[in-house]
This record gives sequence, C-alpha cells and structure tokens, in this order.
Amino acid sequence: MADVKLLGGLRSKVGATALKLEAETIRALLDELVERGGQALTVLFFEDPMADPLMPHRDLRILVNGRSMSFLQGLDTPLEKRDKVTVHLTGTRGFPGG
Repeated sequence: MADVKLLGGLRSKVGATALKLEAETIRALLDELVERGGQALTVLFFEDPMADPLMPHRDLRILVNGRSMSFLQGLDTPLEKRDKVTVHLTGTRGFPGG
C-alpha cells in the first residue's frame, strides 16, 4: 500500500489528508482518488479528461518518495508498498496551504 499525502484543497475534495491506497501505478492511484472525490477531480488531474491517452494537467504535481513523476515514468510510474506519494496542484488552479 502506498502512503498518499494530499495537500491544499485536494484534502477537502477527497475528504482526507492522507490515505493508504493499493495502486500499482500513478494512473491507478489517480483513478482511486477520483472514485473517492468524484468526477470533478478528473478535470483537476488531466489536461483533457476525454483524450486518449490522458495527459496529466500542467498544474498537477505528484512526488514519489520525493521525486517528481515527470522524472520517473509519468502516469505509468510503478508504485511499491512502501512508497510515499504526495499529490498537489500549483499555479492559479492550485490551492493555498499544504
């Protein structure tokens, strides 16, 4: 189970500040967060929710053990049981606080 920390307004949208999720990739983790927080999160997480393939929104920041998913394998970054994942939004779409 990956430990997931949510920052800013994502906390209220998902209803938690931290979660333990059984997700094999970042993509699966985002899917689980959407299930918990509703389809409105899809718009926050992806540039075009109807596109194929889905591309992460430019304001979405996801760190796996302190490293940006952008420098790993993006949405296909595999997650291990002991991974620490931080999810937050930046820029004008982001939320203050953390």
